[in-house]
Amino acid sequence: MLLQFSIAQPLGAKDSTVLIRSCTIGNHPTAAKMVDKTPVENPKKDESLANGGSLNVAPACIISGTPAQTDLRLGQGDAAKSNGKDIATLLEGMKTFFNDKENCDEKFLFAYYKQTVASVYVGPGLGKQTVKSTLDALVDHIEDSTSISNKTVVELCGSGRRSQQIIGVAMDTTGDLTAVQQTAMQWSEGTCAIKGSMKPAGLLQGVRVFDLAGDDADLVHSQPTPTPSARSERRGLTSMFQDMWKQGGAGLLEKRAVCKHIQVEDGDSCTSLSVRCDIRGAEFLKYNTKTNLCATLNEGDYVCCSAGDPYKPPAPEPNADGTCKAHLIENGDSCDTLAKKNRVTVKDIEKWNEKKTWAWTGCKDMLIGYNMCVGPGSAPMPPPQKGAECGPLVPGTKPPKDSSTSLADLNPCPLKACCSNWGFCGVFPDHCKMNSPKDSSPGTRKPGFQNTCISNCNYEIKENSGPPAEFGRIGYYEAFGLERDCLWLKAKDANTDGSYTHIHWAFASIDPGTWKPVIKQGKDQWADFKKLNVKRIVSLGGWADSTEPDKYNIIRSAIIQNRETFAANLAQFVKDEDIDGIDIDWEYPGAPDIMVGGKLIGQKTDGLNYLRFLTVLKNKMPSGKTVSIAAPASYWYLKQFPIDQIAKVIDYSK
Repeated sequence: MLLQFSIAQPLGAKDSTVLIRSCTIGNHPTAAKMVDKTPVENPKKDESLANGGSLNVAPACIISGTPAQTDLRLGQGDAAKSNGKDIATLLEGMKTFFNDKENCDEKFLFAYYKQTVASVYVGPGLGKQTVKSTLDALVDHIEDSTSISNKTVVELCGSGRRSQQIIGVAMDTTGDLTAVQQTAMQWSEGTCAIKGSMKPAGLLQGVRVFDLAGDDADLVHSQPTPTPSARSERRGLTSMFQDMWKQGGAGLLEKRAVCKHIQVEDGDSCTSLSVRCDIRGAEFLKYNTKTNLCATLNEGDYVCCSAGDPYKPPAPEPNADGTCKAHLIENGDSCDTLAKKNRVTVKDIEKWNEKKTWAWTGCKDMLIGYNMCVGPGSAPMPPPQKGAECGPLVPGTKPPKDSSTSLADLNPCPLKACCSNWGFCGVFPDHCKMNSPKDSSPGTRKPGFQNTCISNCNYEIKENSGPPAEFGRIGYYEAFGLERDCLWLKAKDANTDGSYTHIHWAFASIDPGTWKPVIKQGKDQWADFKKLNVKRIVSLGGWADSTEPDKYNIIRSAIIQNRETFAANLAQFVKDEDIDGIDIDWEYPGAPDIMVGGKLIGQKTDGLNYLRFLTVLKNKMPSGKTVSIAAPASYWYLKQFPIDQIAKVIDYSK
């Protein structure tokens, strides 16, 4: 299982409520069929992000780097017996993650498999193929080892290396996720991990390390081949320069005009910058004449891609639609580094985000994977989250047109259930209890709390009507029980104490050839059932008829494809048999987890089709006769029912 969580929020802290995102490397066949395969756009591709998002500017997304064989230091704790094959599986999963081009900007990754945990840190100045080479070498080492330490560390660190040029892998077979988090944090701060109780254990030899600054020495004479991402960036730059030309005219390219420019990212080299500029190395150095430039690049600086005066960024302004300049929070971000990069202050960032940016908890506990403001303006929409059911995290949600509408009120839950800050509907404390600070941003929770409710909160029960004119007591006569050797009852004895007002016959069958109700089970009791001095109702459906492979599609087809015929036949049956009503027990329309033959049988349209059928049935029923349904007691199954509309059509539910 791959994990993503903030490197800056210690898992071992007493009041830790760190957001952990996870995904499995593989799926069990049954689970795989139940997974929602609806694609959700990678939030890192959002064109409204500052500088077009990290995939467009991260150095490792632009160039591959210059390979060189290097020996990495190996450190170990105490010897322990572990399954080398399981550890190799975990490392292979991490390698797959970094091989994906949409993760070319990632620096951290964590993983868990059978009590072994691991972390990877790769500095932004190293190409992602460095991870593959390191993990391949580590897997070979593990497979050749007779015993595996409970703690293992591999690192390229020290000897004057900055954090941008460090790579490290930490493993712990005791499941200590806090330990591997701390080790990754050390590497990101430029500190090596092999010291103290971590004993040197030799070298991991022949690892290919791809240094993104490796071509800088030969920059004047060569032009590296750009990656596909770099070509995409070129097209973006070309479009941007054309817009600038239209706005400023030919004078833009004159010597005294402001140069075409791009911003330096963490881990950038003169080589990666020249590729992003789409110019040769010699031209890049010609337009950027600062002494020792390539060794003194700082994140947030601007470099020229053409002749002209150096660019001096203006004060940040809102976008055309009034929203702020947005930044997708990355692992390792801090308000301090973001303030320096955007030439603003930490106080500015706090001011632009507090009380408006979704789930903003302050600079100390920024949530990775969420948007924040790095300039003035209205709050940006948070990125969509796959699986979210309510609130602004639901994929495809548009910003509210009315500024008075809170983001928390978007996409309310079915049945007016509670919506949590993570976008999940339910009726339990995790959904309904409000744990948000006073006067905070929407979606924000108090320190020490994992959840807070954002809409339809708390447990106040509201009555939608007064009491009924008279109370009734409903019972089911189990006609199917007559097939048992014991625990069965004859229909004439059903109302033993005389307290029942309604008795339901469970269950009539449906003839798929005619769509008529048929009494099969307990047929010899039917005449006595009709003589009972109560409201006599026939129920159709039940768990078996709704879910068994040879039966489930009969009631579905009757209600969905044949509702007019089925409803007319039910109404006629009530007249012919002189009974008091019809009860439908479909279990359950739109259910998200009922499978037959390995396939989900519920459809999103089931609830609406159920309402349409019940409406037709009620209209066809003789005057004074009832229509009722069996409604599930759990929110999980009831949420697919448009129950507020159904309640207006039927006489009662139970």
